[in-house]
Amino acid sequence: MSAQKLVFLGGGSPFTLSIFQALLENKEALAGSEICLMDLSELRLPRLVELGKAMARRADADFTFTCTTDARRALDGATFVFPGYRVGGIEAMRQDFVIPTRHGICGDETAGPGGTFMAQCTIPATLSYCRMMEELCPDAWAISYVNPTNFVADAVRRETRIKFIAVCDCFPGFVEGLAGWLGVPPEDVRARAIGINHMTWVTSLNIRGQDGYPLLESKMAELIESMGDDDGEWTFARRIYETYGYVMVCPGHARMLWEHDATMESRRERWEDPTIGGRDQIMRDLWEYVDQMIQGAPYDDTRPYMSMHHPRHALGIAVSIITNDGREWGGMNFPNNGAIANLPHGAIIEGHCIVDGRGPTPIATGELPKAVLGITQHIINWQELTVDAALSGDRRTLYQALLACPYVHDTRAARKIMDELLIAHADYMPQFRS
Repeated sequence: MSAQKLVFLGGGSPFTLSIFQALLENKEALAGSEICLMDLSELRLPRLVELGKAMARRADADFTFTCTTDARRALDGATFVFPGYRVGGIEAMRQDFVIPTRHGICGDETAGPGGTFMAQCTIPATLSYCRMMEELCPDAWAISYVNPTNFVADAVRRETRIKFIAVCDCFPGFVEGLAGWLGVPPEDVRARAIGINHMTWVTSLNIRGQDGYPLLESKMAELIESMGDDDGEWTFARRIYETYGYVMVCPGHARMLWEHDATMESRRERWEDPTIGGRDQIMRDLWEYVDQMIQGAPYDDTRPYMSMHHPRHALGIAVSIITNDGREWGGMNFPNNGAIANLPHGAIIEGHCIVDGRGPTPIATGELPKAVLGITQHIINWQELTVDAALSGDRRTLYQALLACPYVHDTRAARKIMDELLIAHADYMPQFRS
């Protein structure tokens, strides 16, 4: 297999540690490859390159590590590009939570007004990178974890010609977590989840060759108790399961659609806390851990944000393309062409694909359960209007997109939220400057 150039946009994050670990797990398939970390801030890039070299040396892995703040330099000659940035960083995320909540509408990163505005900030940046790819590496694959996933996928599909795979790690995280809770290896859990990003439903669950739902149902109360989930997202997931007969993959991302006020209040305290629930200390600890790993400390996937399901997913998809292995992958976002029979043609849906040297081929998985079809179609309409606004820079369309969100229930509140977030995120939304 030929050597690759793998570019990680947003590669200056401490989460890059888990990417390095996943690279080592695929060192044979990726032997001889250049690993290029690109970030807008140069501050920590040399430190991460030093870590990558140390980890590769200890594992006898044949990788070259480079870094740059110049996106064009990074993308020149790339074969795989992994967008993984958060435009505006943690402070922009805070505004997406705090400002809507101030006006009585639940704030969130990828749902509601916060999701609408995250898309307004992220889509221009992503399209800029994609246009560079068209020029500098037109044959490269982009495997993107950038949120909001389906919004970004829709914009890229409309505006560019690059080979863009939008993925979400909720599904592999669900499988890994479920296996751990049930005490079985992850490879013994076979599941399929379909719908739209951050609202997918497990329509098929097989554990060690048997229907997995009876086992999950019998252990659900025990699992929730063991997690100390005091009316949290998995307690909510149980209520949803008892109502619809299907488990949601990531219930925390959709809870406000069913339990708006309780969800809003549960998040208010965290996002008004200047430390964001201790996140600042977690980041400091992670950077100290980088230094420890440079000196030889082993990788510890039990640390916060060091779980391996995320990088294994992204790099695994790349390896499937490189090796032409035809493996099935979930958490894939793509235009619907009949894969989910009762959702609109062309809508960005989430489901499963076979991935080989040609890239992803969607798997037809039947229909979405009728009981959740209406809310799903509603969210698709909101998502498409949001992308219309991001591409046009039209404020009326932006306001319409806010009102199209299922839980935005007051026109005057929506107007105030829009005006305040337009100011808060002005530096990241060039489409609204004229």
